[in-house]
Amino acid sequence: MLNDFEGVHEKLMNFAKMLSQDGVVNRNELFKLLNEFLDQMGKLREEYTKLLEEHLEELSKTYQEISTLFELNNLFANVVDPSEVFEPLTQTLRQTIPFKSIFIELNVLGKNLVYEKNQFEADLTSIAKKILQDFKGVVLIEPEHGMKLKNLLSIPIGNSETKWGRITLIEKEHGIFTAADRKILEAVAFQLAASCERYTRLWREIERQRMREQLEIARQIQLSLLPKRLPQLDHLQIAARTVPAIQVGGDYYDLIMMRGNLLVAVADVSGKGIPAALLMTSLRSTLRTLVKSELDLSHLAKELNNALCEDLEEDRFVTIALMCFHADGTVRLINAGHNPIIRVHADGSVLMEAQALPMGIVKELDYEESQFRMHPGEALVIYTDGVTEARNEHGEEFGLQRFVEVLQSCANESAQTMVKNAEEELKRFCGEAAQHDDSTLVVVKYLGKTES
Repeated sequence: MLNDFEGVHEKLMNFAKMLSQDGVVNRNELFKLLNEFLDQMGKLREEYTKLLEEHLEELSKTYQEISTLFELNNLFANVVDPSEVFEPLTQTLRQTIPFKSIFIELNVLGKNLVYEKNQFEADLTSIAKKILQDFKGVVLIEPEHGMKLKNLLSIPIGNSETKWGRITLIEKEHGIFTAADRKILEAVAFQLAASCERYTRLWREIERQRMREQLEIARQIQLSLLPKRLPQLDHLQIAARTVPAIQVGGDYYDLIMMRGNLLVAVADVSGKGIPAALLMTSLRSTLRTLVKSELDLSHLAKELNNALCEDLEEDRFVTIALMCFHADGTVRLINAGHNPIIRVHADGSVLMEAQALPMGIVKELDYEESQFRMHPGEALVIYTDGVTEARNEHGEEFGLQRFVEVLQSCANESAQTMVKNAEEELKRFCGEAAQHDDSTLVVVKYLGKTES
């Protein structure tokens, strides 16, 4: 068209030159050229008008797509639960892509979130689901594929690590799904995946916070069950300390007066967390009830074991040390699977190993007590494995030998000083390393029989 216009223009210019040379005007030739010129001008105008309309239509579509993406971005920015966006998402998408049906399926935190919207009576989503069973990734079905549906566009929702689900548009009302439609739906799938990720992280953080609060409550309850005041006796010095770890656990110690003598119990329930703490509570309640019955130590241990066998599951047990201290220095002892008790005096230390099975395993088990007499200045140290198995930042254990050396270095000090020194050395050794087990330490030092 432009070449034709240039040809007519050239003829007019040549005609003008001829006219300027001889001054003779051929009106017919002039009118003919002018009409041809005007005709070509009209055709050129029509061509440019059509081209302009096409550009305007393309710009309008691009604007609509950008507007849709902007609206979708605002939509996702204001929701937390991905399912809250399904209905407004459908309405926004339909403004740009006139589809007959939509199907969204997400699996978030083990829950299936399903959304279906059909514009027509035919159950297009059921047909789409059957088709999609055989496909992965992006699925584009066009009329010539011979499927039961005229066309379908389905985009997976997720990333390389996590697959959340799929969003599917079924049967475009006019024409076929285009590359622009796919681009918009891929943007929607990306936003849905991001929404699922945010929702999952938020939920997990809420759960962690809730668990921290519950663990803190459980820890406070656990600590409240320990003796609030230590017995004040003329012939004994008593010091005790429990350091809770990150989790609540099953460490337990108690000091109870029993027929004028001091009963010391230190126990460790197998396992960690709230179940172990609950079993510790049950142990405390049972022991204190049995003490009121004024049983001898062996009988008390047998009845405590029987009760624990009833309460504990098969994979649970309790290691416990029971000691009864008399004013003359006599100590009656039952160590049921617990850590070696350390007998510390000025000249050295002796380990008193367990001689019986832990409690809660075999019912009607007889526990035989051992008996010995402490000398003035001697101390018995009872602890849980959270002390000796504490680790430093290099993964090295504190260990029994190091623990004994610390105790031996302050054997002539008070019970309170022995506990304090052991705690400080343990803290220095562990540094910033997190401890995952409670540590309990009880020191009982015999001062000698006082004259009444």
